[in-house]
Amino acid sequence: MGVDKIRLRLLKSVLLALVVFLSTTGAAPDLAAAEELPSQNVLVLHSYQKGFAWTDDQSTGIEEQLKSAESLPVIYTEYLDWKRYPTQSNLEHFYQTIKYKYQNVHIDAIIATDDAALNFAMKYRKELLDNAPIVFSGVNELGVAGIQDRDNLTGVIEKIDPTRTIQMAMEINPSIHKVYVVFDNSESGLSTGQMVMDQIDSLNLGLQIVPMNRLSVEQIKATASTLSSDSIVLMTTYYSDSTGRIVEFDRFASELGRSSSVPVYHIYDFGLNHGAFGGSLISGRIQGQTAAGLALRLLKGESAGQIPIVTDSTVRNVFDYNELQRFGISVNKLPGGSEIINKPFSFYQTYKVLVLSIIAAFTVLLAFILILLFYVQLVKRIRSNLEKSNERFSLATYGADAVIWDVDMSTMIYYFSDSWYELLGYERDEVGESHGGWRDIIHPEDAEQEDRLRTQHLEGRSSYYYAEYRMRSKSGDYKWFQARGKVLRSPSGGYIRFAGSMVDVTDRKGYESKLQMSYQELESTYEELTALQDELLEQYNKVVENQALLQTSEEKYRLLAYNDVLSGLPNRLSLSEELETFIQEHNGGHAALFFLDIDNFKYINDTLGHTFGDELLVKVGERLLGLSDGRSKHFRFGGDEFVILFKDVNGFEEVIRYAESLVQGFKEPFQLNASVVHISTSIGIARYPENGRNAEELLKNADIAMYKAKEAGKGIYVIYGHEMQQHFDERMIIENHLRNAITNNELTLHYQPLVDIASGGIWGFEALIRWNSPVLGFVSPLSFIKIAEDCRLIVPIGEWVLRTACRFIKDLQGQGYEGYHISVNISVIQLMLDDFTEMVLTVLRETGLAPEYLELEITESIFMESFEAISSKLEFLKQRGIGIALDDFGTGYSSLSYLKQLPITTLKIDKSFIDSIDTPNNMSLARSIVTIGHDMGLNVTAEGVETPEQLAFLERTSCDKIQGYYISRPIPEKEVAGWVAGRRAC
Repeated sequence: MGVDKIRLRLLKSVLLALVVFLSTTGAAPDLAAAEELPSQNVLVLHSYQKGFAWTDDQSTGIEEQLKSAESLPVIYTEYLDWKRYPTQSNLEHFYQTIKYKYQNVHIDAIIATDDAALNFAMKYRKELLDNAPIVFSGVNELGVAGIQDRDNLTGVIEKIDPTRTIQMAMEINPSIHKVYVVFDNSESGLSTGQMVMDQIDSLNLGLQIVPMNRLSVEQIKATASTLSSDSIVLMTTYYSDSTGRIVEFDRFASELGRSSSVPVYHIYDFGLNHGAFGGSLISGRIQGQTAAGLALRLLKGESAGQIPIVTDSTVRNVFDYNELQRFGISVNKLPGGSEIINKPFSFYQTYKVLVLSIIAAFTVLLAFILILLFYVQLVKRIRSNLEKSNERFSLATYGADAVIWDVDMSTMIYYFSDSWYELLGYERDEVGESHGGWRDIIHPEDAEQEDRLRTQHLEGRSSYYYAEYRMRSKSGDYKWFQARGKVLRSPSGGYIRFAGSMVDVTDRKGYESKLQMSYQELESTYEELTALQDELLEQYNKVVENQALLQTSEEKYRLLAYNDVLSGLPNRLSLSEELETFIQEHNGGHAALFFLDIDNFKYINDTLGHTFGDELLVKVGERLLGLSDGRSKHFRFGGDEFVILFKDVNGFEEVIRYAESLVQGFKEPFQLNASVVHISTSIGIARYPENGRNAEELLKNADIAMYKAKEAGKGIYVIYGHEMQQHFDERMIIENHLRNAITNNELTLHYQPLVDIASGGIWGFEALIRWNSPVLGFVSPLSFIKIAEDCRLIVPIGEWVLRTACRFIKDLQGQGYEGYHISVNISVIQLMLDDFTEMVLTVLRETGLAPEYLELEITESIFMESFEAISSKLEFLKQRGIGIALDDFGTGYSSLSYLKQLPITTLKIDKSFIDSIDTPNNMSLARSIVTIGHDMGLNVTAEGVETPEQLAFLERTSCDKIQGYYISRPIPEKEVAGWVAGRRAC
């Protein structure tokens, strides 16, 4: 009999579907007529970002209510993102976005969620939005009380009232004496927290209220884990802790719920399934539905002033069954009418009525069994008819090429009709499909959406299940399926069966893809086909429908084109247009252009990584915005360069004050995760119109001034002067000629001898570079070495010097002058390269010079600036026998304890100490340097020895080696062999 009943019900379902189809077909003309009515436009303005739980709940409620209307309005949604970016710059950008996007769109109603969006709508609706009526949602009583102009306004008050939650908590646990209130230190957090605490205190229940806004996340969880049973935790909104760290609400709420030793009650229902024990919870979704209902009344012609503001509570009295079990609280203790979520399935409770009915029916059947025997033949005939109906249904299903699927929700066993196996090529249970294995062959890109849509329907958030996804066939190809279904629930809300159909839509998807590809071809040939307008009218109408999408895309691309993706600041293109517009509109005005470059940013990238560097650039942009006085506009020019346009300047002193504020602002360290970074910035300033009357000239002169600031010591500002242009032009000339110096054989090396004092023999030579340009003549190393370092030409030049010097000393040894060493100066730019050590060893291999005959000279300042980055490289070379000399010792600022950590073999006393050893202080200091070097096991070399008295003093102090004009000036390479003839090596 069970099979017959099922078949009878199936027949009734088919007939009912046919009746519905015929009735809807007959109503089609009316629907078509309805579609011809002009659509109404509703603009939804959200204060916060998409993905923020509260905002998403309100958005869901608004869309559900609006889409349920008989005449569906067009819904536009915008996000102000005020919680993450509460700045004037963000507000201006949002204003421009609304102005541009809706200049040709008539707005019939505005729905504003939370205070920031409401304030924006109130301020600009007359200017931008056709003075449309406003419906607000998510605004508390204090916010509504502060509204001055309530004309053409209505809405839903978000009534924050923990009173019912506290009363329910006291009913569950009468011993409660302490309430720990969790809220943050943001403006809204402090307002909400104070309101909640005042309302609890007004109950006069003798409760001790403990605010937790001055604790970090870790301290809050630690405190909650030690609370006694006479306490509860009450969670409001939460965005950042006392340290300023941004906290994801869902994760923090879940962690707090797990760690707390007492129930955690909540104010808002988006805390459910995230550690919330329960309470009288404010529902963003209900508020959104209520606000949308008011908007629909406006669209039907009611006036906003005649619709009273809704003050009814939009709350749910709800508890989490899992949390009740965790704290051992019986459901019977809950206040009457409470909603319980996550309650496990109980067969008896779900089917209690059915079970009792079956027993009663069985008793009745026993009494009427004789009567039923009379109808046996009748039932047989009915069964025969049902079998025929079943055959017709099977044939119809097969002919429709549809897959029938079914899952028993009590056993979670799946069934698929034969069509599924024919389409995908699998044998039954080949992929374990009956036990959920069919999920494993869903395309990875579609699995998450399919699961979300399925869950959405099972949780009752959609009237039916609908999804499109790809499944992998046995041959490896993917087929597109369109799946529909509906869950059968018991009277108590539990699941019984989930069933539906699947249709292979692979061909349709292919057609859609081809249609999209042909769209561009249609657009390019549109002018040629205008003569065929009558024939292509239908296609043209489809193109028109896509104009809104194209307009949205154009706006998106414009934002991308004019804004930097990393920092969110306007980019170089935006700066050029802004400068040109300003100059055109302010012919008689004054302004200043600040060009900022972060000092040593490449070093930060090389040592800490590009991800760390990107985070630092974002922080720098935020710091600049924080230093703004409202008249400046900030741009990211590229790399580590930022530009500030300072408008409406009233005097030179004002430019100076702003520049000094920028320098001081960068003295504060930057906090990046667990790291504290100290940086400075070099600033070049060009004034309008004094230093330029067009954008290109202002930018160039500000850039020149910035380079001058770097040369002057970094971390300072320099205002452009005309003499800088000459200096800059000279620098560019030197740089251009220097780029071809190696290939044109313009560089040479001179060699200055180093003599061992004890033996009087020649220890070796220091290689010194010389440049004789055919255009510039002889150029001093003091002029071109710094330029070579700035433009990184020092890398090929330095490698050329090292290779040439090593080849020279090897050739000298081959001529019989064995034992000579060569000393070569190394730039910090070379040392920072990853392959520096490999380059040095490669040069030694190619020239055949033994490592012990090479000494690398490093200045003391290089060690102090980049000790960690280069010490390991030099230690590696030192272990292989290469000498490391610390040049210009005594002019820097290293301590003796720091000196012990340096991987060096030689100290070189700076020439300034040797020049003035005739004074007692310098004589004593030079003697101390020699003593310190020997005590540390180092050789000591004196530079700049020019008199017999200086040599005699150094002999008395037991200095190891000397060099200077007293021995010899630097010698050209061709003259070295003649100079060393007759002299012996040490």
